[in-house]
Amino acid sequence: MRALLASSLALLMFFMASLACTANDTLFIRLTDTPVPTATPTPLPITTKFKVGESGVVVGLSEFAAVSLPASAGPLVPGIGGATCFPNTRVTVLDVSRNINDPNDETIYYLVQCSGRGWIAEYQFSRFNRGDKAIVQTADGSDARLYRQSDVTSAPLDQACPNGTEVSVTGLTANPFNPNDRNIYVQVRCGTVSGWLLEEQLAPLK
Repeated sequence: MRALLASSLALLMFFMASLACTANDTLFIRLTDTPVPTATPTPLPITTKFKVGESGVVVGLSEFAAVSLPASAGPLVPGIGGATCFPNTRVTVLDVSRNINDPNDETIYYLVQCSGRGWIAEYQFSRFNRGDKAIVQTADGSDARLYRQSDVTSAPLDQACPNGTEVSVTGLTANPFNPNDRNIYVQVRCGTVSGWLLEEQLAPLK
């Protein structure tokens, strides 16, 4: 009887030891959760107009028509929209990317949150909004030509806006006459004159 009891105890101890050495058993070995890696955006090897965390203003063809944003970085595909934004809405950049489907497309796209998340092209995204102050700052230091309409092919005003002048922003739009024009047009009041100039001719007032 004692021999049988001793044999049973030995078998039980062997069984318990086997369980303790089993890697998949959590009764004896306390497993720690393996951290799940989080995806981080891959920085583009170029300087972009906006960085993640900065904000910009949505530019449309009118003040009332919502701008459709694709669900992926690239041009809008008719009928496949990711979100909509109203013009003159200021939103924060969540991510930056080139066209994920066309490596020849040099346009920069920004992920933003509006009615949902969507990507907006750089030529639809401005640094300025109505009511902002800005400084005329042309690339060659020349005076900025003011246009009567938001179109570089329209007749310019007789009076230019001198380089270095502080101006008030009164309007913002894309070219409603030419969908292939990727300029952003900013309406400004320069002294007593009001007209349209290119966004690239303005710098934020520091």
